[in-house]
Order: sequence, then C-alpha cells, then structure tokens
Amino acid sequence: MAKVTYNERSWAIDVITEINLYIHNKSWHFKGAGGESTIKNDTKSLFPDVLLFKDQSKNIILQGWELKMPDTAINDAELISNAIKKAKILKRESFILWNVKSAVLYSRVDDNFQILKTWDDIEINNRSEVKPNENLWKVLLHLILEDLNTFFESGEIKDVATSEILSIDEIIDIVLENTNETAENIKSKLLSDSRLEAEINRWWLVSANEYGQKSTDKTHILPTLSMVILTDWIFKIVFANILKRYFNEAKRIEDINYETSLNDAIDIVVSISENCNFWNIFSPNLAQELISNTAWVQIIELNQFLTRIDINEIDIEILQELLQSSVASAKRKVAGQFATPKTLADLLTRLTISDKSKTVIDPCCGTGTIIKQAFQLKEEYEINQDEILNSIWASDKHSFPIQLSTLSLTKPEIFGKILNVFNSDVRDLETNKTIEFRDPNNGEIVNKDFPLIDYAVSNLPFIKSKEIKELNENITDINIWISEQLEQEVSLSGKSDIFAYIPFYIHQFLSENGKIGLILSNAWLGTDYGETFLEIFQEFYKIEYVVISGRGKWFDNADVVTTLLIAEKKIPNTETDISHQIYFCTTKQKLEEIEDVKSLSEQIILGESTDLIKINAYSLNEINFFEEIGMPWSAYFSDLYWLADISEKLTNTNLIFDFTRGERRGWNPLFYPAQGHNIEEDYIKPVLKHLRDTTNLECIANKEAFCCSKSIDELEVLNHNGAIAWIRSFENQRNGTNKPLPEVLAKPNMFWYEMKTENMADFVANVNFHNSLFIAKFQNRSFIDQRMIGFSIKDDYLEENKDLLLALLNSTLSMFLIESFGFGRGLGALDLRATKFERDFKILNPNLLSENEKIRIVENFEPIKNRDRQSLERELEMEDRINFENILMEIYGIQEHYEQIKSALLQLFRIRFAVKDE
Repeated sequence: MAKVTYNERSWAIDVITEINLYIHNKSWHFKGAGGESTIKNDTKSLFPDVLLFKDQSKNIILQGWELKMPDTAINDAELISNAIKKAKILKRESFILWNVKSAVLYSRVDDNFQILKTWDDIEINNRSEVKPNENLWKVLLHLILEDLNTFFESGEIKDVATSEILSIDEIIDIVLENTNETAENIKSKLLSDSRLEAEINRWWLVSANEYGQKSTDKTHILPTLSMVILTDWIFKIVFANILKRYFNEAKRIEDINYETSLNDAIDIVVSISENCNFWNIFSPNLAQELISNTAWVQIIELNQFLTRIDINEIDIEILQELLQSSVASAKRKVAGQFATPKTLADLLTRLTISDKSKTVIDPCCGTGTIIKQAFQLKEEYEINQDEILNSIWASDKHSFPIQLSTLSLTKPEIFGKILNVFNSDVRDLETNKTIEFRDPNNGEIVNKDFPLIDYAVSNLPFIKSKEIKELNENITDINIWISEQLEQEVSLSGKSDIFAYIPFYIHQFLSENGKIGLILSNAWLGTDYGETFLEIFQEFYKIEYVVISGRGKWFDNADVVTTLLIAEKKIPNTETDISHQIYFCTTKQKLEEIEDVKSLSEQIILGESTDLIKINAYSLNEINFFEEIGMPWSAYFSDLYWLADISEKLTNTNLIFDFTRGERRGWNPLFYPAQGHNIEEDYIKPVLKHLRDTTNLECIANKEAFCCSKSIDELEVLNHNGAIAWIRSFENQRNGTNKPLPEVLAKPNMFWYEMKTENMADFVANVNFHNSLFIAKFQNRSFIDQRMIGFSIKDDYLEENKDLLLALLNSTLSMFLIESFGFGRGLGALDLRATKFERDFKILNPNLLSENEKIRIVENFEPIKNRDRQSLERELEMEDRINFENILMEIYGIQEHYEQIKSALLQLFRIRFAVKDE
C-alpha cells in the first residue's frame, strides 16, 4: 500500500478548514479562509498558501499566510522574501509566516515589513509529527486568529489599503524569473525544428529595435522572445477572466487548471476569441507552448485565483485598473526603452488633432500609447463614445504591439463593441480596402472599409537602411510613386532610415488638408539622407511645428534622440506660400516634469516662448535664404536673424582649401606598423590617428603609416627587403570571417597592401566632436586617419597665412557653424557631416582684410593658440577669447552681433547635451 505524504499542501488545506470552522458564526473582522485552489507544491507560487477574507463571499482579501513544515526555519531568508513578494502582489499590509512550530506576524511600516508579533513555539519539530499532533497546532492556530482579530479591530494592523484585486506588476516580475529557463526550452526545440528557427529569426529582424537590441546572437534573441510570450500568457489569462463578466463564452478560461496542457490551453483561448473577438489579444504567439513548467504552473495559479473571484462583484474601475496596469507593466519590462512616454504622446496628439471629431490612425501603433491619447483627447471634448470608436484606428505589422494597443484601448464599458485595431503593414493601407474584424457579441465576421484618414499620429520605427532590405525591401517602391507625383525622376536616398519612406505612404490615404504628427529620429535634421528627405517631404507636406527636447532625453535609450514633426498634407506641384511660418520649438523642462500638456501645446500653437518652451519662427522665404547660405535645419532652433547682416562677410572654405578624407583600408596591423617593423623610410609616412592627445590648437602626427605604391618586383629591384618582408608577413593571413587579406583588401587600380598618401593636410577637424569645438593646425603637413577631415591650403594661399586661417577657423562664428553642421547623437556626441561641411562650411573672408588687420587678428589670437583648449562653455568666457572676438568682430564691422552669435552657439550646444540630463 502506497504511503501518503503529509506535506505543506495537505497541512494548508487542513488549516483553511480549521479556520473556517473556528470563526463560523463569530462576528470577527475576517469572515473566512481559502487559497487551496492555488496551492501547488514544488514551485515558486504567486499567492500565499492561506488567504483570510473580509467578506462572506470571499472577494476581499485581508491577509495572506505562508506555511512551511518545521524543517524550514521561521527566519529563513528566502521564506521571508517570498512572503513579502506575495503580500505585494495582493497589495496587503500584513502577512503571517508559520512553520507549524513557530508563527510570526509581519506588518508594513512605510515601505518595509517588520515583525509585529511572534507566538511561542510548540513541540512539533519535524513534518512526521504534524498530522499526529494536530491538536497542538490547532490550539496555536486559534490563538493566532484571536490575536489577529484584536489587531485588526484596534487598527494596529491596517485594514485593506486598496480595493485593487492584485499587483500585476509584481506577478509579471515573478513570472519573468522564468525567462532563461523558457529560453532554454526554445533553444532545445530549435535543434529539431528548422521552421521555428526561421520564424524566430524573421521575427527578430523586424522586432529587434523595439526591444533595444541589435545583436543577432541567440543569447539576446531567445530571452527577449521568452519575455514576450510570458507576458502574453499573463495578458490572455487576465483579459479572459475580465471578459467573463460580459460574455459567457469567456468562462471557458476556468477550464484551465493544473491538469491542462499548454496546447489544450491554447485551444481554449482560441475558442474564446472565436466567440468574443479580441483576436489581437488571444491569437497564438510564436513559441508560446514552450514556456517553462514553473512558469506554466504560475500562469495556472493566476488563473485559479482569478477564477475564484466573483468578477461580477468587482467594480468596473478596478477591472480597468487591473487591465491597464498589465499593459503598463509590460511596456516597462518588455517593450521598455522604446515605449512612447504618455506625456510625449499627449503633446503629439494635441498639436496634430485640430478637429477632435475627425478620423485618427496610428499606422505603427506599437504599445498603443499614442492612439490611447487620441482616444482620451476625444473623450475630453465629450464626443459620443460610439463616434470615438468609429473614428479611432490603429495598425501595426507585428502581433505583440497589436496586442498591447488593443489592451490599451480596451475598457469594460466598451466590451461588446468593435475596436478598429488590426494587423497590417503601413505600406499596404489604402482607402476603401476591406479590413476584417469579428463581432464580439456573436463571433461573426464584420468587414469595414478603411476610411480616408484626417490625422495620422505615430512614433515611427527605428530601422536603419542596411536592415530595410531584409525587413521590408519593397518599402522603397514608394520612390516610383513620388516620381510620378512630382513628374520627374526623384528618389529618397538609399541610406535613409525606414521612417523616411512612411510619410509618403500615409499621404495616399490622408484626407485633403489632413495632418501627420510623427515622432522621428533626429537624423532627418542632420544627415545627408535627411536633407534629401526634407526636400521631398516639403513637396507633399506643409510643416507646421518641429519640436525637440532642450532638457533631458524623451526615451530611456540614450542612443535615441527624437523630434516631433507636425505637418499638413499638400498637393505636389502646387504653389507654396513663402510667407508660411514654421515653428522650431525647444522644450525647457524634462518630460516628466511637464504638468500641463494642454497649456504647453497651446503655447506652441500660438507661437509663444515661455518658461516651458523656446520658439523660433521662420517663414519659408527666410528659410530659403538660410539654405542658400548653407545653414541646415538643425540650426533653426536658435536665433538666426543676425545671419543676414554678416552673410556678405563670409566665404566658402572650399575656395581656400582642398578637403581630404582619411583613408580607410580596414586592417590596422598592416597599415599602422608597430615599433621594430624594419620597413624602409620611403614607405613610412606620419599620420594623425586621432586628436584625443591634442590639448591645444596645434597637432603633430602620432602614428606611423605604411604607404607603399610600388609592386613587389619594383621593391626587389630596389632591394627594399624590409617592405617586401612586411607585405609577405600579411599575404597569408585571414580576417575575422576567414577570408584571405589580399582578397579582402583588394581595390581597383591599387595593390592590396597599398594606402594612398594624397590626403596630406595642413589643418584637421574631427568627424566626432564632444564638448570642445576646434580645428587644429599641423606643425608639419601630415597624413590623417579616416575619422577626420583634412584641409590642404590651395596654392594661391601662401604659407604665411596659416596662423590667420587658424584664427578664423576657430572663431565663435566658426564654432557655431561646426555645431550647426553636425548631427547630435545620444550622450552628447556630435557627428560632423563631412559632405555638408566640405560643401558649405564658411569662415569670415580673409580677402576682406588689410595687411594690418591680418596682423592684428593673428596677434590677438596668439594667447588662445598658445594655451590649452577649454570646454566650449568655459572657452567662451575666457578673457583672451572675449578680447579676440571683440577685435575680430570690430574689424569685420559686425561687433553688434557678437552676443547673438555666441547665444545661438550655446543654445545649439546645450540642446545637443540635453539628452545627458538625468
């Protein structure tokens, strides 16, 4: 005969039974006990073993108890930690630990739990003694209950602090502890399932950026996928249980218990969707049947808990809070750094949606924050709810964002009504296209025609050009349509991020005078492909506002610097109103500190600079003038009106210099020899590898470069055996992908080991600047590495002009142009646009100077030249700098604009570094 083991589960059931017997007919603060349906041995459970209820119907939980056998110490750290987690899940103010022998009551004090009461030990020391000595522990149990009632009645232990059912945030935390184990399950499955591996790789190609990942290593992919499917299961369980209040068919969720397999559970969930719609939430997810056993038991435990609750007795507001906290938690923990902040979504929708009664879509809806704000904006203006539902649309090409968006919009009072949230790539959207939905009341298919859209609001995806071919190669087909509309051959740059293409797809289903409000990477303001995008974009849209952050980054990912772009649709090839003004807006508060978004949006709409926002407004006519000078749009967030007065004092640097680029050959050990190389001096050239060690405005080469343009035969004739030996030592080497170096380094009309020396320079600028803006002069003309821009003085400029040119290249005006020509990236870095710089960079024209003026400028620049450079803000306050600038401006007759130039420089500089603010 099999021996029956008396364990924690067995004892917990006996304890629950005894509590209910003992308090029966007592008018105590608690009316019953339960919890047996969620007790499961050998797993990290989500809920306490025993629940005390405040009401007879057992819906209001008062307290949880954690039970162990005597072989677990009452002060065991893991036991206490787990009990605290469960108290937080239930949002309760106290809990009890009991290992049969000893019992301890913990109560919340501020954010911590502290011991309030301990009960004397009883003589039960191991689990075999528990059942035979139940009279002993029952006496202790009665004492615990009596003391507890006194504590609750006196208020020494707080009653229920919240009416919420539970903390979904804490549940997701615990379930996500199974991420690695689930990832291992998926990894094991890939050994025998090539299709699954292909599906996962495809999913990752289109989803990596959403989760802040770039690696294609399975060690990154599988944990992220595991987090997605674990949270997906929580959504399905929570949402199905809430639906029970409205649809009897949803009660099938109660069939999922400890005996239910994952595949059977998937079938149950699908059957619920067939009858209650919400396919976006209930549809099967990639690899969802591969979650770990522990995670599955926890999911069942959550379902058992929600099954026991009488949903009909729960306030609608509490159910809504449960639902939305699920979404909010998933955004933080899984979607993470790319989920749109609520305040930013609020500002975007208010700036874009002028007529609250009209149709709105987010065609790349992600986690649903933006479309939810559009929904709430309509509610704010008391629009009928059915009208709101009919006028709100959202789509995305990926399933997880669609699930989050559906949940974001879902409220108990609109159950039974169709949400216009569907799965689609933005490029496939077109007016009158049939979109299929399901009637939540009867499960029948409902077809809707995709309408003409009045407002499109979205946080467009961050997908770089090199990834587009794998993810959405056909998206570039829009270039054909663009050319047809403009009646000329026009194309977006092949280097464009994916966001550059999407506005032109939106244009096709946007109503006349419709608007778009987009969150974009700031790349369109500061890259060569952004310049092309902007030129074409303005043929299709009239830009109204461009908003950037002047204080703190908008997204948690420090590498993402973003802008808001709001524009109205226009018909291509129509006349442009050159008096139309564009507002360039810089926020002056951190996003989380902005309390009144409505007020902020109104200030932007009215063009009023306040303590919240700095606005520079320029007409298209003024912008055309700035562009003729060469000013990029990234400069328009500062005051540029002084430019008109000084433009005639400027000259293009490409009239003075030939620009050179550092050579990139790709195998540093070959081209930058270490000491002891024995190569003949004929083939060793000085090279500036970097400017990190340059502390002032003069630099010297800090590396040797191997530059040989002779054949092996020529070298043998010359007996240059050092060079021959050096080349031979590399010809049989391979690179990291196991390709021979002669093959990898081959270039047309060059030897594989050859590096050209034409790019010798007199001056050099960084491609990447940080907090010091400068152009350095070589003591001796040198060769430069790839991450720099070289300036070689043209023949008609004499050698003695070098110090004058150095002074002009390093004036405050020149520093302003460097800052404006750059592309601000995360962490305050500035990437200089080399092509833009070479084409449009200007300095004060030295040809306007007399010989005496030249001497005076050089003499007054000498102190700056002879000292160490300072960070920009400190540099501008140095006495010798102020003296030099005043004299320089006076000589050129533009002294009245000195403070304006300085102010504009500092504003752009501080905007660049704003993303570093914490």
